[in-house]
Amino acid sequence: MRRALWLFLALLPLPLLAQEGEAPPSTRLDEANRTAAVEVRRTLDERHGGLKNKLRHFRKDDVIVVGGLFDFVQEILVSFDCPHTVVTCEELDDLQLNPQRQVLLLNCHLLDKHFPESNRGSRRPSSDEAERRLKRTLQEAGLTGQDAPGAAIRERFAEIKYFAATDYSQGAIRRIGSFVKRGGWVMSSDWALLVVERALPHTIAWTGRTTFEERIEVRPSAGAQKLAFMNGVFPDKGKPRWWVEQGSYLFKIRRGSKVRKLVESRQLGARYGGNRNIAVLVEAGKGRALHVLSHFYLQSATEKDAASMQMMLLNFLVERITLVHRAEEAEREKRER
Repeated sequence: MRRALWLFLALLPLPLLAQEGEAPPSTRLDEANRTAAVEVRRTLDERHGGLKNKLRHFRKDDVIVVGGLFDFVQEILVSFDCPHTVVTCEELDDLQLNPQRQVLLLNCHLLDKHFPESNRGSRRPSSDEAERRLKRTLQEAGLTGQDAPGAAIRERFAEIKYFAATDYSQGAIRRIGSFVKRGGWVMSSDWALLVVERALPHTIAWTGRTTFEERIEVRPSAGAQKLAFMNGVFPDKGKPRWWVEQGSYLFKIRRGSKVRKLVESRQLGARYGGNRNIAVLVEAGKGRALHVLSHFYLQSATEKDAASMQMMLLNFLVERITLVHRAEEAEREKRER
């Protein structure tokens, strides 16, 4: 369904974003993701003596979410009271980036694999123009009935329509690459693979193949459990599973690159020609990028699936802010001597 929607989503203007400190509306997370968030918070509270105590070291502009059409990591951040700022691809052109502190979270987004040649973001259509496109495309897709998927789609995507008409410019892609190499951290989902591939060449790349929607068996890669990102991601017992979207981008690791496998799947490899990669950590310069197959916000998954993804995301954020806080404390002590 995702591919069928992109036309009418290349439309529309401003998002409904939760205000800082506002309790997350019950409709923002479905039951599986909401229940998973409660369990993940409890686990991390026990580990860190209070997750909120860790996340409070983030300023609002330390966690930059690049909005997308198909993934909504901002909804998860709201549920954990994590300060963050949501921007469009277009706004990356002028955004001040701080590689010493910031994390960029790249939602799955409709992307042209060739990307615009411009160094500036694309033009957003007027509200009237967007509404006309929406109506025409829904009719062409047969999604006009109130009980059809179109009704749910309109309700969901009204919140993220501001992102629909924008794409990453060449300038933004170069800035992301420079941000990582100078020490910035990036985490990306699904189709945002194309951004990482272009921003950090010779690391990971799309194979040109996509998945069917399903839940597949996964396992931590060799040695990955020792990494902070993987702490508590999977239960000690049972066979963990991972939800993949219809059309998720399978990716490969370039030879000679500094890429560490975090999660893999034999079942995925058997289905799609040997490619087992689910989640990897790219090291480039002083920074790093963590890419995952599928989404931050799992839109059709069990509580356990959602908890694994949320735990990886929160581990990534906590590790980043812990290192930043330690560096700042060391610098403060150095100045006071």
